[in-house]
Amino acid sequence: MARLQHMGVVFAFLLTGVVLVSLYAGFQSAIGQPIALLIGVLMGAGMILVLMRIALVPERRYTGWVRTVTNRNARYLFGFLLVAWVAAMGFLASLNLPANTVGGPALIGLFAGFFIFMGFIWAVISE
Repeated sequence: MARLQHMGVVFAFLLTGVVLVSLYAGFQSAIGQPIALLIGVLMGAGMILVLMRIALVPERRYTGWVRTVTNRNARYLFGFLLVAWVAAMGFLASLNLPANTVGGPALIGLFAGFFIFMGFIWAVISE
């Protein structure tokens, strides 16, 4: 039994090495462009920060940003965000980029647009 456990540890160590080598190969182009890599890491960290703050809201009943998006004037905030989203997506479409270049930002814009529309509907109906 001890030999089987030892083989399991060795297998896990080797598998970790394979994963690290494949990740390096996959991110080699990103490592070659350090500014893009730094921006990507910062965007990921920002998204994690936002999701962490959202997850902590149930522990603190009312926070400043919750009051901002739930008050009576939130419809103007979401209306402005809606117009800004339309302008940004229109600008993205006007660049005439190939599909494989514009796909990532368009997908992020699609998700952002969904939440902006839901926030706008929620702000207007909740009066």
